[in-house]
Amino acid sequence: MAAGIGAAAVLAAIGLGTAALLTSGGPAASTATSASMITVTPKMPISSRELNSLIARGPDFGPLADPNRRAACLSALGYPGSVQVLGAEQVQVNGKPAIVLVLPGDQPDVIVGVAVAASCSSVDTGLIADTTVRRP
Repeated sequence: MAAGIGAAAVLAAIGLGTAALLTSGGPAASTATSASMITVTPKMPISSRELNSLIARGPDFGPLADPNRRAACLSALGYPGSVQVLGAEQVQVNGKPAIVLVLPGDQPDVIVGVAVAASCSSVDTGLIADTTVRRP
């Protein structure tokens, strides 16, 4: 009798398992993170202290010295083309020329630093990094 009950339990388990496999939605998607999906947030090429110091000296716009080109770059970044640039400096990022622009923040005690490729335009900003820091 015990053998009959055990056999019935095994048959029921096989039946339920088979039914579950047949009604499943296919293979489950992997939740493992792939190395190709990992992104690294680029770091601002200058420190917050250096960003603040750019405000005190004349801006070095480099290739963005032309006001129309600078306005196109700013517009592409989502800022009004007429926004007052508080400071600017040419830098190298990974061996390529870039420009750090210092813009006013949403509050008077905040500035925004934006690093863009020297080729920043309305078509391609070449955004490298951006950060928001407090003024001292």
